[in-house]
Amino acid sequence: MLCGRMRRRTAWKTASRRIGTVCAQPLLVFPLVFASTDTARAESGDASHQKTGLSGPDAMGAHTAPSGTTITEAFYAQQSPAVGVLYLVCAAIILALLLAETLRRLRRVPEQGSPPLIATSTIAVFRPGTDSVAILDAEARVIDANPQFQSETGLPLAKIRGRPIWALHAKGFGRLFWDSALDEARRSGSWNGEARTLDHGHLPETENMSVRAHNESGGADITFEFRSRRPFKPTPKPASSVETKMRDALTGLPTRRAMKSQVELAIIRAKAAHTELALITIDLDRFRDINSIFGDDIGDRVLERLANALRTVESSNITAGRIGGDEFILLVEHVANAEAVLNIAHDISTTLGDEVAVDGLTCRLSASMGIAQYPKDGEGQRGLMQVAGVSLCHAKAKGRGQICFYSEHMEQRSSDSLQMEIDLRRAISDSELLMFYQPQVDLRTGSCIGAEALLRWQHPKKGLLLPGGFVPLAVDVGLTTAIDNFVIQEVCAQIGQWKDDGFAPGKISINISATTLLIPDFASDLKATADAHGLDLSQLEIEVLESTLFPRMRSSMNTIEELRSLKVTLAIDDFGTGYSSLAMLKDLPIDRIKLDRRFIKSLPHDSKDDRIVAAIIAMGRSLGINVIAEGVETREQRDRLISLGCTEAQGFLFSRPIKAHDFSSGWLKCNRPHAFVGAST
Repeated sequence: MLCGRMRRRTAWKTASRRIGTVCAQPLLVFPLVFASTDTARAESGDASHQKTGLSGPDAMGAHTAPSGTTITEAFYAQQSPAVGVLYLVCAAIILALLLAETLRRLRRVPEQGSPPLIATSTIAVFRPGTDSVAILDAEARVIDANPQFQSETGLPLAKIRGRPIWALHAKGFGRLFWDSALDEARRSGSWNGEARTLDHGHLPETENMSVRAHNESGGADITFEFRSRRPFKPTPKPASSVETKMRDALTGLPTRRAMKSQVELAIIRAKAAHTELALITIDLDRFRDINSIFGDDIGDRVLERLANALRTVESSNITAGRIGGDEFILLVEHVANAEAVLNIAHDISTTLGDEVAVDGLTCRLSASMGIAQYPKDGEGQRGLMQVAGVSLCHAKAKGRGQICFYSEHMEQRSSDSLQMEIDLRRAISDSELLMFYQPQVDLRTGSCIGAEALLRWQHPKKGLLLPGGFVPLAVDVGLTTAIDNFVIQEVCAQIGQWKDDGFAPGKISINISATTLLIPDFASDLKATADAHGLDLSQLEIEVLESTLFPRMRSSMNTIEELRSLKVTLAIDDFGTGYSSLAMLKDLPIDRIKLDRRFIKSLPHDSKDDRIVAAIIAMGRSLGINVIAEGVETREQRDRLISLGCTEAQGFLFSRPIKAHDFSSGWLKCNRPHAFVGAST
């Protein structure tokens, strides 16, 4: 490749030389031809005089005699002035042919060209690590460039030519940089330097650059040759299937398979050095609810948040990995003591405890952790990871955000939990779950206004179990929706039965998890169940825990509106123990607030509880929301509630939860106020 200016200069020099040569040849030939002709004539005449000794007419006559003459002499003897004209015409024809051939060759010069400014060997190479070359004019405008330079700028040669180098060069050095480099090349003939740039992966690299000045004519028409070279970096090979299995795609942490290898190697090192190590298994609390309610995208963000929290504690002796859906693990080598491991676990809990935005709401994450130590709790990779999992299960059973070290008695508890899960699944299908009903009364009259349906499990070996003995397990193993569906079916069927028997049970409250409430078809399924039993849905009230509903308030609006259109009322259970958001009272169509028993327990002796209860009752009255107190056990509590303006209550003072038959026979047959039962102060 040649720039236009250099191509034209070279072409005209070549043409001028060839034209000069062609034109000079005839000019040299014709004088010689005519000179030789005159000489031949003179010599011929002289010879004639010498041979014959005659002149004048006698000489002419003698000249016509051909005998005794040579061919040359005879040829020149026959010439006339017309012969000279013929010579000139032939010469002109020859000259025209030579000029035509010269012009034809000149037209081929741009195609063939002279040796390129940029070496052919450089142009032919495209891989990284070769020189990136560009030819610049006196004002740093590009007039030619090799493919490597074009590749780095991302532009073809046609769009590169005429543009200044500082507007093109990758990583964009400014004009002052190039002015300084070109001035140095003008003065000393060349410039060399290095620059720290970023590669395509945004990693630092060193670029070697040089500029050489070329001024063949010695005038102002100077050109520059720019070269740069970056270190050769082979294109990374695609990850093999084995490598993919060793690294988690979402978090980038090692997978279970990779962590097994890491633990095995760590145990070998610990055994050789006579040191200890620990495994910390980590599981996000209530992650299943987050995933099902907010969706997989939010769930992935939460997992990434936990992975980032683990990276904050990683070091040369701490390795983090993801070994399950929401289950992670930390391998801690060179453990000094159990307290050091516990401090690491607390650091993770603290990092997770920061507020995080989820679906427009801010909440705090928590995780349960189980810890196992080598060689105390196990001497092999499999056994150590197994007991770490057991300790994690024990931590989750104790509640959210718990940290537990492994101990031998946990094995039995873990086995018990597994058996309990099997029994609970069987109980749902074999009708071992039962519904009990606790009456709700009007404090002013003592009459029954409805009841709360409460779940019990008649275990074949353990007897009657309260919800606290199996509901947490149901949440962990994903059985809450199955249990909620059972409750809805049983309660609707029971209300239908009471209706057939001529009873009016009032409003029956059922406890539903937020996970079930946010199922898209929940309202339509509830209506279908009610229709199947001839139930008026206005007789049904759904209770949802405040702590589970508030984070999902926006997501639940559509379902709640659908329920309102079916005349189903909504109650907030355990009000005051969770978020207690006034926005929830304002935005959600809440019909009733349930005062938690923790505020009722100390009435009327605890002044703080008394003020809290009074404030909630006053707020409910001003917003037109009914307030019911639960856990009322004494007459003093009842009287204080009445004096504060609370008109509805339930608790042991009135009745314990009872079977459906007992509820209908003891509370639904009579319209008179029912006698109070329970303790008195």
